[in-house]
Amino acid sequence: MRRFADAIGSYAIAAFAAVALLSLAFVVFFIVREALPLFSTVSLSDFLLGTRWMPVDFGNGTSFGIFNFIVATIAVSFLALAFALLVGVGTAVFLASAESHLIRSFAYPFVDLLAGVPSVVYGFVGLLVVARLFMKAGVTSGLCVLGAAIVLAIMLLPFLISACSDSLLSERNRYLTAAQTLGVSRWSAMATIVLPAATRNILLSLVLAMGRAMGETMAVMMVIGNANVFPTLLGKAETIPAVIALEMGTAVAGSDHYHALFAAGMVLMLLLLAINLLVAYLRSRLAGGSALAARIGGHGGKNAGVVVRVWATASVVITFAAIVFLFGYVFSQGASTISWEMLTQPPRGMVLGEEDGIAPAIAGSLAFTVCAVVMGGIPAIACALFVTFFVNSNRAAGAIRLAVQCMAGIPSIILGLFAYSFLVRDMGWGRCVLSASVALAVMVIPFIEVRAEKAFSELPKALVEASYALGCSRLHAIRTIVLPACQGELVRGTILGACYALGATAPLLFTGGVAFAGMPSSLMEPAMALPLHLYLLVHKGQRRSTPLSALPS
Repeated sequence: MRRFADAIGSYAIAAFAAVALLSLAFVVFFIVREALPLFSTVSLSDFLLGTRWMPVDFGNGTSFGIFNFIVATIAVSFLALAFALLVGVGTAVFLASAESHLIRSFAYPFVDLLAGVPSVVYGFVGLLVVARLFMKAGVTSGLCVLGAAIVLAIMLLPFLISACSDSLLSERNRYLTAAQTLGVSRWSAMATIVLPAATRNILLSLVLAMGRAMGETMAVMMVIGNANVFPTLLGKAETIPAVIALEMGTAVAGSDHYHALFAAGMVLMLLLLAINLLVAYLRSRLAGGSALAARIGGHGGKNAGVVVRVWATASVVITFAAIVFLFGYVFSQGASTISWEMLTQPPRGMVLGEEDGIAPAIAGSLAFTVCAVVMGGIPAIACALFVTFFVNSNRAAGAIRLAVQCMAGIPSIILGLFAYSFLVRDMGWGRCVLSASVALAVMVIPFIEVRAEKAFSELPKALVEASYALGCSRLHAIRTIVLPACQGELVRGTILGACYALGATAPLLFTGGVAFAGMPSSLMEPAMALPLHLYLLVHKGQRRSTPLSALPS
């Protein structure tokens, strides 16, 4: 009976892992299927290199050129990633080098708070604060590529800090004691041993952050200006996710416009795949070099320690200043309007219910999040277990990891496109909680899987191998040793995934989120969501043409 139960459990883990991987394959297949019809009427070169985007024929014909959108997406993403990498890795080095566990246990929850902030809130603060600063600096409207990159960089910080600090802490525990025994100072050891040894895992974190950056829709869309022009640092631009979000609602199903938006999404996925393959190659090249790079007392080790200490200290100050300002600003502007009636009553007023209650939006956000985490969390953890304990081939494990990294790079707006076209339209589910939750579930699968696999791989192998030597089955060892030992990291990763889903707006736009609805009572009904509600109210305010200088300080 025990062998039978172990076999059933092993098959279940493999089945859930297959669900996680097949969901990626199906999304990619569907996006490509919907994109290809465009190229029967528009040449590939005109689509990729053309700069004129005119989906409606006003007498001069339609045109679909996305060159400006591609350049804008790459420019904003790489600029934001450079800012975030500089500050995020520095903060992770500071937290990993802290001698007291109390400092880390105090700091991590505040960093995780940034991950749970909805992207539309970042965009809202960017519109009211960052854009105003650029206006004062002489930028005409305040909306520009640099401003969008700054906002996006702050959004990326918690993902980089969380992933990098775990890797740095693991390498610190491995090398620091021996280094200090040989007379190397703590900061010199961090600079010359720990940081080089963690380079491969930092590159993996870079891939996840790049997927987050290139797929971000709402925050960038609210701050970049959304103009189809070649991007300049202080000029307006428009990214691929932004054009999809702004125009999918008006695109007629089956039209060239409709297929062009899918084709733009396909190009974005191919860009992310190319970046994933490049980083995977760099990680493999560093596989044998990281240990050699971790040298004790190398030339300039003392000076390197001083530089890293200054860098890490400045980074942690910038990070926590951003946290304090973001939450302080939001609470200072909104605290006076919070009341019991607001939290427990439905909205009133025309057309978007901008008066009073947000109770249905709170309930809807919780419904979307719980469904997404249940549908995505189990396959994600099962996939991590399968790769770590069931796959014996390094090549197969590497292929699965690459697939998960590619899934992490699928922009949330692409997942919204998939859910809208396949579930809402083709399957006939309509706009409902379930349609949107499927898109959110696919979005959080790689987010949770990467963290779970990292926790499993860092577990001492001797524990599992000793259980095998004592005659325990693989599933018994997982159930009694691996999961209890890693439960803290699994819970933390799942909570972060829930926060990620809770703050998502783009996947809800056309799938299950609506401007006005009552309390959700069924998975097959649409619902309100707090991030979407805020975005619609901000968008309505922008359409009223309120000058930026007239907005509240």
